[in-house]
Amino acid sequence: MKPWSSRREKMTAKLGQLEAEPIYMKIGAFLAEHGLWPSPGNYTLAYQVFADPASSVAEAVKTITADGIRLSQRDADRIIAEHGMPAATAPATAGTDPVMIGEATRQMEEFAAIIETSRAATQSYGRDLAAGAAELEEALGSASSLIEITRSMIARTKSAEQQLTAVRNEADGLKAKLAEAGQEARRDPLTGLPNRRAFEEHYAELQREGAIVSVAICDVDHFKRINDQYGHGVGDRMLRAVAELLDANCNGHFVARLGGEEFVVLFRGLTAAQSAEILDDARERLAAKHFKLRESDAPLGKVTFSAGIACGTSRAEEVPLARADALLYEAKNGGRNEVRVERI
Repeated sequence: MKPWSSRREKMTAKLGQLEAEPIYMKIGAFLAEHGLWPSPGNYTLAYQVFADPASSVAEAVKTITADGIRLSQRDADRIIAEHGMPAATAPATAGTDPVMIGEATRQMEEFAAIIETSRAATQSYGRDLAAGAAELEEALGSASSLIEITRSMIARTKSAEQQLTAVRNEADGLKAKLAEAGQEARRDPLTGLPNRRAFEEHYAELQREGAIVSVAICDVDHFKRINDQYGHGVGDRMLRAVAELLDANCNGHFVARLGGEEFVVLFRGLTAAQSAEILDDARERLAAKHFKLRESDAPLGKVTFSAGIACGTSRAEEVPLARADALLYEAKNGGRNEVRVERI
């Protein structure tokens, strides 16, 4: 394989023979159609598809999308890696960074602890002053000026205590908002399921525990056709319906949306065969549903998903996503509406 730098030079030369604006528009439409983030890697992949339709990169894309299957980010990453192109990168969640949120939360907790300590100390000091003033008034009687000064100090202390209490309440509110932002950064806004970042973090926890875990990747069949025929609004409602069904049917197990029409399920403590029984039941339930268009009540047709399940101890260095993904493609190529299970 030629170095990417030399291939890029050839691509740049070809660009001189093409009109820049049309190919730019094609690239944008391609990324939007497949739900890919406009990262340098994805942009370069799309550019290669249109700049050199006979290239191995373009052929790899055509093979995957030939029957209307949408190109997932995982497909794009694999093609990019296999052809030595720059890696695709995309933000985890717009406007949020869980690492920064975690650090801000830690700092806010430390700040709140300092405030609480100061408030408690001020409160104790105020009580001591009040008791001292009462004793002075009883013992001295006529020492009104000293007592007045003391009472003034008590009033100021109470004011400081009230201010610290208000600041503490505000800090608690900020902590709650930070915690909520952290949750949002790990949740898919369309389906309400955990997102890919949450899945990776949860798997890392299981990895530290050394649990037995089966991983299932599910992909809605002919989803591009649903979007093209009925619009993205119907497609979004369909994704929410599939998400609800998987979450309900796999109750007690971790269900997340990887992206696009792909979902992942972590079956803790189950073999691939045991997990397949649960997932196959979900597949049958979905296939038996009679979906209708909300606007016209017209039947939408049968909706199904395909899945691949791989199993292994979570102490393995890598999540068995690649094996589950390969089994998913076997199910797709075998006719869809099927769950393929890893045999060990």
